[in-house]
Amino acid sequence: MQYPKKQLILLTFFAGAIGLLAGFILYQSAPGKNIPQPDIPGFLWPNPKALTAFSLEDHSRQAFSLERLKGKWTFLFFGYTHCPDVCPVTLSVLADVERRLAQAKQPLENIQVVFVSLDPQRDNQERLQQYVQYFNPSFLGVTGDQERLTELTRQLGIVHTRVARGSSDDYLVDHTASILLTDPDARLVAVFGLPHNAETISSRFVTIRGFLEG
Repeated sequence: MQYPKKQLILLTFFAGAIGLLAGFILYQSAPGKNIPQPDIPGFLWPNPKALTAFSLEDHSRQAFSLERLKGKWTFLFFGYTHCPDVCPVTLSVLADVERRLAQAKQPLENIQVVFVSLDPQRDNQERLQQYVQYFNPSFLGVTGDQERLTELTRQLGIVHTRVARGSSDDYLVDHTASILLTDPDARLVAVFGLPHNAETISSRFVTIRGFLEG
């Protein structure tokens, strides 16, 4: 059966959402460990997902690989700089999360926020740097060609689809809008879905970090 383009896009996102939900269930229900499960929405425990090797480049043209996740708590968000709504709103929320953590006397030296562009055709390093540092000078912009992006998006269940509007340079990128959290062992430990709220995310992060570091 041939589906219209818009219907096909909806089906793709629906399939991606089902896959992510199935992953959550597997994380929560896998047997073999008698580890208490704290009541924290979005916390993938007791079986966080260990990430595997990938190779991207940050806005300073430095390699950004799995090693750059190790030793840090990383908030990951996938989007693109031409995004009209959810990307700037989410980066504003993440900037507020950092402010709240600083006000709560939480150590920030091992926390990083990484914005991964799914639109390497338009998002070069200069544009990425200008974009992410508008929200916070410490934020990192990261991207790579589609093959290298897939090395990371596939293992995190990130769905993205280009939607043409006119010319070849006039398009949107529909994408997963969740904020992902990895721990200093480069494991996916939490997913924060919409709506994004800085107070909720920061308080859940403090609880998760205390649980895993305690």
